[in-house]
Amino acid sequence: MKKAEILAPAGGMEQLVAAVRCGADAVYLGSRAFNARMGAENFDDLKGAVSYCHARGVRVYVTFNTLFTEGEKKQAEDTLRRIAESGADAVLATDLGAVRLMKACCPAMPMHASTQMTVHSPRGVLQMRDMGFSRVVLARELTREEIRACAAVEGIETEVFVHGALCMSVSGQCFLSSVLGGRSGNRGQCAQPCRLDFSNGRRGYALSLKDLSLMEKIRELESMGVASLKIEGRLKRPEYVAAAVTACLRAREGETPDMETLERVFSRSGFTSGYYTGQRDERMFGVRTGEDAERSRAVLSGLRDSYRREYPRIPVDLYLTCQTDRPVTLSAVCEGARAECVGPLPVPAEKTPLTAPDAEKALGKLGGTPFWARRVECRTDEGLFVPASVLGALRREAAEQLSNALSLCRPWPFEPFADAQVRPSRSLQGERLAFLTLESQLTEALVSRFDRVYLPLRFLTPERLAAFGEKLCGRTERFLFGPAEEEERALLASLAAQGLKECAVSNPAGLRLCLEAGVAMYGEATLGLLNSLSLKQYLSLGLRGADLSFENPVKNLRRVAASGPCGMAVYGKLPLMSFRSCPLRGKDGCGACPGGGCLSDRTGERFPIQCHRRQYSVMLNARPLYMGDRKADLPSGVAQSFYFTDETAAECLEAVLRFDRGQPWPGPFTRALYTRELK
Repeated sequence: MKKAEILAPAGGMEQLVAAVRCGADAVYLGSRAFNARMGAENFDDLKGAVSYCHARGVRVYVTFNTLFTEGEKKQAEDTLRRIAESGADAVLATDLGAVRLMKACCPAMPMHASTQMTVHSPRGVLQMRDMGFSRVVLARELTREEIRACAAVEGIETEVFVHGALCMSVSGQCFLSSVLGGRSGNRGQCAQPCRLDFSNGRRGYALSLKDLSLMEKIRELESMGVASLKIEGRLKRPEYVAAAVTACLRAREGETPDMETLERVFSRSGFTSGYYTGQRDERMFGVRTGEDAERSRAVLSGLRDSYRREYPRIPVDLYLTCQTDRPVTLSAVCEGARAECVGPLPVPAEKTPLTAPDAEKALGKLGGTPFWARRVECRTDEGLFVPASVLGALRREAAEQLSNALSLCRPWPFEPFADAQVRPSRSLQGERLAFLTLESQLTEALVSRFDRVYLPLRFLTPERLAAFGEKLCGRTERFLFGPAEEEERALLASLAAQGLKECAVSNPAGLRLCLEAGVAMYGEATLGLLNSLSLKQYLSLGLRGADLSFENPVKNLRRVAASGPCGMAVYGKLPLMSFRSCPLRGKDGCGACPGGGCLSDRTGERFPIQCHRRQYSVMLNARPLYMGDRKADLPSGVAQSFYFTDETAAECLEAVLRFDRGQPWPGPFTRALYTRELK
């Protein structure tokens, strides 16, 4: 069985050193731009970081896992160029605009699909593979069997988080920080408002999960074929990185990891494996207490000793030649490098001649270097003497030559970006779209006011398709965990045979299902489109158009809208967070919950929680997005989309009528980030 890679976070150079010296096989880190941990120290000198790691046999993956705006395209290209020039082993991407850039500028460099891309099922993995990714980072919300099914997809590696903080929301689907405070987690600026005191009526801090730890499941994950075991924590101290890497190593070798030290260095009242085991209940929640912090201080100093010396991970073969009238020579060979060292002439031995066992012992002392002697062979003539100091000098020179050879920068070829010509597509000017959540929201009065109405697939019937014609479209689920994906596939295939022509999609799995069923697609606002390259990439995958993200300022919307058919949300209670571990759950899980409720923040603001068949739930903004009184400010040429969530049929129609009249909203509302600066 192939060993799974241990992948460690490196928020700065000290964390990088700790990860490497404690035995990580690979590290992931960010440059100063476009990475999801902009609050970390990060790296200006990517080449230096890559050289340090490669000299020690450690792979480097550089994160480009945030969304970029239209005005940042050149900066995005320059950042990707620096990543390619550093010789890093892969780039971690989220924005399909970055994918388009990489395919055009640096197709040889491997791409990993970030967990921000919301891949949580086998068809999502297949879609990532066919888009050119060599690896996909799976969503953290998956169970054991769901991970197994994803890892079984051939032709692409899977990476799984095994330790570290858990976002309350499904990754890539959190808008809480941006909508409430203007700092977007999808841009690496998350202010972590979820760690504040939100109450569900029974307990506080209902959005704060304990940290994940699957240390005791590592061998099981390895047996599934998971390629990489990922530790979260680019904002954590180097001691945390050292402890987590050490625990992973022990667990991978079948030993018992030191969970006590791991918990003391950082935890939120313990760890959870609730997603993995399927026990998604109240026990998953926890906060960082003063007692937790005090325990950390007590253990930090001891952990610093664990990364003071090099970790010997690179096997090297040494060949010594000691012959009469010829200089002593030492050849050293490891994977990817070779060293040739020449010493002085040997002299006749006066007392003790050099023997092969003596030479092997002296040359094998590679401590303090990243090398270990796998093989030492000596060819020595009898009666010759070589001082131990000469053998030591040859050994040190060989190690230095190997390190220098391994650390040489090997950049990936990178060409200036020249975007492929895209066939002009018709504008969506004048189209009006409705996205429904509830079956009761579908009425003739509502449908009559829209060009297309998207209804969840499970509510579509042959009778409804016949009654409303091509106006009525399907809407795939935002999350398809476990058997739900196959159920959705079968339903979509059946509806396509009955005349369904189009579906709205909001994730890679939905896109894949529609491609297989042969139906047209339109992208929802939660796909996260902030730039024209991303829009063009989605269009190239078969979408007829897509709503741009509500994290766009209007100025950016206008620039992107000029590049292809797109729309924008003009009304709706925005999805602030999406949960697989519902904050309303108690000790017995869903129990007697009626399927929804509210959370309250510290100010008393109430946020509705909408349950989706007990598969997942969504926290809605208490204040709807509304642009009816600002229609003159909307970009021309874009479709206008209404997202209906928990409204009654009458409330849906009233919102549309109010918008048409240009009336102001009668209560509290939001403009999302349309009228604010995006951070």
